[in-house]
Amino acid sequence: MSSKQILFTVAAVLLLACLGCPRAASAAACFTTSDFLRLRSTYAPSISPDGSWVAFVVEEPPDTSRGEKRSNSDIWIVDFKGEHDARPFAFSAAKEFSPLWSPDGQWIAFLSDRGKDGKPQLYRIRVAGGEAEKVTDFKEEVKSFTWSPDGERFAVIVTGPVPEKVEHLRERGDDKKVIDAEDRFGRLWIIDSSTADGEAVTPENLHVQSVDWSPDGTRVAMIVSDRPTSDAMYWHSRLEVLNIYSGEKKVLSNDAQGPPVWSPDGGSIAFTYLLKHPEVTVRPSVIAVIEAGGKNKRLLGRNHRSSFRSPKWLPDSDKLVVLEMAGVRGRLAFLSVTDDEVEPFEEVLIPYYGWNVFDVSSDGSRVVTMKGSAKSPPDIWSIERGWLGKKRKLTNMNPWIAERTLPDGQVVKWRSNDGTEIEGVLFLPPGFVQGNRYPAVVCVHGGPMWAWWLGWHGTWHEWQLLLACRGFVVLLPNPRGSLGYGVGFARANFDDWGGGDCEDILTGTDFLVENGYADPERIGIGGWSYGGYMTSWTVTQTKRFAAAVVGAGVTNLFSFHGTTDITPTFLEMYFRDIAYRRPASYRNHSAINFVQRAKTPTLVVHGEDDVRVPVGQAYEFYRGLRQVGIPTELVIYPREGHAFSEIYHQIDLVDRIIDWFERYLKE
Repeated sequence: MSSKQILFTVAAVLLLACLGCPRAASAAACFTTSDFLRLRSTYAPSISPDGSWVAFVVEEPPDTSRGEKRSNSDIWIVDFKGEHDARPFAFSAAKEFSPLWSPDGQWIAFLSDRGKDGKPQLYRIRVAGGEAEKVTDFKEEVKSFTWSPDGERFAVIVTGPVPEKVEHLRERGDDKKVIDAEDRFGRLWIIDSSTADGEAVTPENLHVQSVDWSPDGTRVAMIVSDRPTSDAMYWHSRLEVLNIYSGEKKVLSNDAQGPPVWSPDGGSIAFTYLLKHPEVTVRPSVIAVIEAGGKNKRLLGRNHRSSFRSPKWLPDSDKLVVLEMAGVRGRLAFLSVTDDEVEPFEEVLIPYYGWNVFDVSSDGSRVVTMKGSAKSPPDIWSIERGWLGKKRKLTNMNPWIAERTLPDGQVVKWRSNDGTEIEGVLFLPPGFVQGNRYPAVVCVHGGPMWAWWLGWHGTWHEWQLLLACRGFVVLLPNPRGSLGYGVGFARANFDDWGGGDCEDILTGTDFLVENGYADPERIGIGGWSYGGYMTSWTVTQTKRFAAAVVGAGVTNLFSFHGTTDITPTFLEMYFRDIAYRRPASYRNHSAINFVQRAKTPTLVVHGEDDVRVPVGQAYEFYRGLRQVGIPTELVIYPREGHAFSEIYHQIDLVDRIIDWFERYLKE
């Protein structure tokens, strides 16, 4: 073949490829679901005792060529100054996660499911090199661990085993489930770090969720609950201190959440506290500090118009470093234990989630943190404190992102019908032209006690970047009930789901139209979990949306109350009492009760194994819509829970959502 023939053939192939997939070609410079197969994420940074190295976790996308369906995690290290490239340190075909340095800096301990039974166990590996050593070999999984201050022991939380009698019955096929009678408690074990010998120090009928050692190594602070159910862990946990030598135990606080963090001087313990109100039963969280003896509990952050979590002590025991959600801006801040003053430290633009998003060096001079932006997934950054403190990006896990032309997020505000100021994030498609009106999608977050943030939104759960790349204007409102705006705002949807919060979202839709962003005839709405609830609610209350996506949505509060894993406290907290004593209130706030009013074409998507929002919620709404003649589709994803983990399901989910909005908002 001549050179001209080769050039002609190549050109023809490229032309046919472009003609055959115009949407992929037009979006090639932006971001698509196929990029999920390349996207790496980082989390759980841990600083070495001398402050010179950082261990962290890298979540790798699955290798589909090898038949992998789910992501895999490895442990990497990088020096704090960034003089050497980050590199894998503990890795295998299995998952490695939760890295923690030994107090002398000679070892990194971590959890891995690399054993033959696939249940995570505790390992340790020398920093100088060598193979990882298996420390524990329990029949069931290790949930978490921490080193003792002298490095000679581990405090390890282990899931209790299935009773032998039950296991034998299941092996022969007698696998019935007796609800509320087969609890698997997390027990605390103290394990020798050298010999791996150990013993359980908590009873079989107490569920230990998280733990921290006292600086002198004689006691542990624990967040515990009487049962290992989600309802008990979320809403009915307490802080206890256990002397591991004498066995003496003391309850310091009820309404506690973890993890507990012991102050360097040994005098106090910081934790998360669920704030009560005499009339409004919604319980936002604040940071609490209590003396190790159980006196003088101080509640921090309740008077600020923001939300806090993940406290870590500075060496002087007078201040905490916290992750603060100040509106849509995630940032690190110093929180004074003595006077409740807040000093913002570094804007990190990450969502208000997880505990392991930053770490502080033992001398308090250095911080490592996840940090991202609207155009970049979070990487690991180092920050030195002080006027001359340097900031360095220690990892660059997704360099190919720089090749993309991505939309940027911007903060927007508007007034709701009652004058309340509402904030959100707006994404405009690349090449947006002022004066043109675009199809738009309003995305509602879950929770409701959660919030959208100014940062990366390109995952199976955050569709905003992908929608903007396909030419949509996307609005992310934080209606009343959201975090990030103080405890009063978080309580503001009490006994009012679908009331003021719905108005906040609808006035945000007005904002898009009034400011020339959106075509009023081509606006859609969608969301996941509570966002799915709000979507189902709005399409039964108004005709203004041309398309909707209900993801894992609560559509019938009455049946949801009886089937979710967080019953009874979750809805009881928002609606004053259980459903069976207030049936009218529950039904009057349920979309299914008004399905005959619906006019909006609605896609319903759900995980088949979802215990948080059981899949029956999807069937109820889908069948209701069909029976009243509304265009609808229901897609159920096997093996998926409330969060999706299989890559092909993630890709199909988001592609299907985008296609639905394109069908009804563009065609």
